[in-house]
Amino acid sequence: GPVHAMKRDLQAAWHVRARAAMRERLATSGRRRAAWATGALVALVVLAAPLPWRATGPGRLEGSVQRAVVAAADGFLQQTSVRPGDRISTGQVLAQLSSQDLELERKRRESELRQHENAFRAAQARNDRVQMVVSQSRAAEAQALLTLAETQLHRSQLTAPFDGVVMKGDLTQNLGAPVHKGEVLMVLSPSDGFRLVVEVDVADVGSGRPGQRGQPPLAAQPERPLAFTVRRIVPMAVAADGRNYFEVEGVLDEKVAELRPGLTGIAKIEVGRRPLASLLLHRPLAWLRLAVWSIAP
Repeated sequence: GPVHAMKRDLQAAWHVRARAAMRERLATSGRRRAAWATGALVALVVLAAPLPWRATGPGRLEGSVQRAVVAAADGFLQQTSVRPGDRISTGQVLAQLSSQDLELERKRRESELRQHENAFRAAQARNDRVQMVVSQSRAAEAQALLTLAETQLHRSQLTAPFDGVVMKGDLTQNLGAPVHKGEVLMVLSPSDGFRLVVEVDVADVGSGRPGQRGQPPLAAQPERPLAFTVRRIVPMAVAADGRNYFEVEGVLDEKVAELRPGLTGIAKIEVGRRPLASLLLHRPLAWLRLAVWSIAP
């Protein structure tokens, strides 16, 4: 049967064969166009589907408050009892500065105060009002200097102002080293309050608003994503590692005992919904607009 049909087609007139070939090609082309149209429609629907838009950036966990422990006076580091990462409690002694010089200063001020007090009593016995006023003023000055020396002596013992964690300041290798007044020796952070700092790229920061929510899976706990709420967007850009970004501060919605300041991860902030095409092309289009603008006359 097929062989006779092929012979019959070959014996047909040329215009009949051309018409049959054209009809077959048109049928095949119609099926292809239908397939292309269906595929284009499906792609258009997929690209137009609204999806969650998330601003992504590296995140790090910091203490809600950081307190610097500084040297109240010039001296030498005598001993230390904590290192970075150690937990501390209120009133715990963190380090001790040498207090011999401060002890001598306090005794000198006490001696000066007694001398001026004795001079005041002697002038009072002679009824010398001028000398009484002078001695009283000098005694007040010596009392103020004595109070200052006692305060510095008390501050030579560095104590923890709250319960927290030592962030910076490993002094175990600097025992006996000189320290200067105002020098930062340690940095402390409370252990019950944290803030999340997310480094959001400049292309996405314009869509960020306080009150938005997000999740920061930490590298130390990837199986436990934490929820947070955006509290503040720092209005100043930061240039580091070859890129510009803005710091977005967030507050964790729950307290977790295993958290430590300094943990890092990748945070995502829910900033709204956009079509898939916009999510895929908004960065290249933004770059293209800037490139065209920079070379346009």
